[in-house]
Amino acid sequence: MKISINQGKQNKIHVLCDDEYMFTVDAEYWFSSPYHGISNIEDEEELAAFFEAVGSRCAFIAGLRLLSYRDHSRKELINKLCQKGHKREYAEKACESLEYYGYINDERYAQSLAESLVERKGMSIRGVKNELFLKGISGEIADNIVESLDFDPVLRIIDLINTKYSRCLSDEKGTKRMIASLQRLGYKWSDINSALRQIDIETEDFGDV
Repeated sequence: MKISINQGKQNKIHVLCDDEYMFTVDAEYWFSSPYHGISNIEDEEELAAFFEAVGSRCAFIAGLRLLSYRDHSRKELINKLCQKGHKREYAEKACESLEYYGYINDERYAQSLAESLVERKGMSIRGVKNELFLKGISGEIADNIVESLDFDPVLRIIDLINTKYSRCLSDEKGTKRMIASLQRLGYKWSDINSALRQIDIETEDFGDV
């Protein structure tokens, strides 16, 4: 197979195989790699090693770019790289390297996300845990993170009622919408009921909406 390159913009190297574009890598990697200067690879094992090395580096660069916008969990980044056309084996190898160099850290990511979900979105512990699972965080890490949060669900609900939902208390319909919204955030009816009673709102007419 014929191997050739085209110099791209901003230190990019476009790698072509039999004159067909295959990968984009950084110049530092390419010119220090064992493949620099090689114009042809015929051996199947050598060709497979070439594709794995260069494909993984291509996915590594793409992963760095995604991480420059926001943090990701390892699983989330692998899936996103695959969605962008990178082979899963290359994406997984790239994320191993990103994790090794500290660009990916599931515990750090989960801690930051959990705190943001609680503070900015008012989410419950149960809601936070579900969101962490959706982002690919392991059960063990998710459990450790939520246990570390200083969180009283009733007090948090009261705070949300006094701020985010203060206008909902003017009528029964608004109160029901508020309760439904709190439940979507993961709060249990028992905690919502306790919070409402503490601020002198009767709950007999609402039940578990």
